[in-house]
Amino acid sequence: MSPDAHVGSAARRWEIALACAAAALVLAAVAVAAIVAVPPTVANLSSEVSDGREPTDLGDASVVVPADWVVTRDSEHAITVRTPDGALRAEVESVDESPADVVARAAAGTPRSELLASGLTALHVDLDDGGVVAGVGEPDAAPSVRVVVEVRPPEGGEPAAYRSAIGDLLEGVRR
Repeated sequence: MSPDAHVGSAARRWEIALACAAAALVLAAVAVAAIVAVPPTVANLSSEVSDGREPTDLGDASVVVPADWVVTRDSEHAITVRTPDGALRAEVESVDESPADVVARAAAGTPRSELLASGLTALHVDLDDGGVVAGVGEPDAAPSVRVVVEVRPPEGGEPAAYRSAIGDLLEGVRR
């Protein structure tokens, strides 16, 4: 073997090693991109926009989500809903608890009670961050529907501006 052939052979090994390292970095970047992009894409595929008339089943209950809100099914008994601007997000779930138990577990504070047009009672308490936890059903009887609302208004907005939207969502609960 000539000295020139030996130098060429060593250079070729470095090229192969660098190519393998570059391929590993590309594969790692593709894997990270997939981990970041796939879950939201799957959630979007299972989402639909509410028409404001058709109820969405929650096991033994249902909810008529206000029109144009995005509905994502989480399970047979639970959905997540978002307002069109994305500032209000709520988890709505049929639970084997009374509305009073739902509110008592969620937060300290004095719950308020409202009689809804459907004849059901909504017990709710405000959270420190502007959100709301509510239990909707017969006041002291299980099952009920738990609604956990998170409000993240745009810069300069107030969570209180979404109170009527929360009321519309609670009014849509049916047993």
